[in-house]
Amino acid sequence: QAAPTDAGCGLGSVLLADSPNTLFFNVFGATLNGTSGNQTFGMTTGTLNCSTANSALALKTFVNDNLDTLAVDAARGEGESLDTLAAIWGMDEAAKASFAKATQARFGEVFSSDSVTAEQVLENMNRVVAEDQELVAYKLS
Repeated sequence: QAAPTDAGCGLGSVLLADSPNTLFFNVFGATLNGTSGNQTFGMTTGTLNCSTANSALALKTFVNDNLDTLAVDAARGEGESLDTLAAIWGMDEAAKASFAKATQARFGEVFSSDSVTAEQVLENMNRVVAEDQELVAYKLS
């Protein structure tokens, strides 16, 4: 029998918290989480039974779910998706501004090809962070 947390964090896990521990409720909760698009919000804010934002999984999930929007915002050096990613990364306001400038300046390295994957983008962004004196404290291990 599945654990109640098998639905993952999100609105489904909150609304169905007192439901029986059955496959039906776990699938229903996961479906609710997926269709309502609330897990990214939960991971960013640490709500909806999600762990706090600065986790590798939260970063990977966000980049994967927002890859195209991140590319547009990184090219412009500003935007909501880039700001949200920096927040999930755990960056303060000054670092967010530096992160936006650095990803714009090194856009060709971050989004290295038309077929770049979310995992590659995150690795490339981490390299940019590691090589920037204002951002190096946020380098992922």
